[in-house]
Amino acid sequence: MIHSRQALRRGIAVAIGLAMAIMATGAVLAHPESEGDHPSGCVVTVEPGSVAVGGQFTVSGNFGGASIFLVEGTDASPAEDATPAATTPEGSSFSVTFVAEASDVGDWTVIGSIPETECGDSDALTVTAAVPNTAVPVPSVATTIGWLVLVLGLALGIRLVGRQNLFVRR
Repeated sequence: MIHSRQALRRGIAVAIGLAMAIMATGAVLAHPESEGDHPSGCVVTVEPGSVAVGGQFTVSGNFGGASIFLVEGTDASPAEDATPAATTPEGSSFSVTFVAEASDVGDWTVIGSIPETECGDSDALTVTAAVPNTAVPVPSVATTIGWLVLVLGLALGIRLVGRQNLFVRR
């Protein structure tokens, strides 16, 4: 049991700092730009990444004037004479919604690019015949530990405040 007021204060500060670091790391790693290398600065995302036949998925990007190609297969590229599934107006971003059809079952590569430039990116899409699993994912171990450390730090702080006033020196 900790009896020193100074040690308890330091422990609380370390616990809260550690919890904040763990949560900040989780937020940074969840950002789409952390999924891989984006040398052109153009990012394309598909949400959700897995959809059942009849379901909708949205292709979005951080650039405008894009041609969007849906190419069957993983890490596939469109043919030279391929016609885009959609084109977007000029602007700073785009968002296009599609409906998955029965003929679309399988893995797809969604490519968004500005013709005749280096700006472009791709993302994966899986179309299933069954309803996708939409259960809430189990939090990661780091997130769980971060919450536990935060709660522990707050509990220690409340305990200390309850025993004595932090701002009065005796």
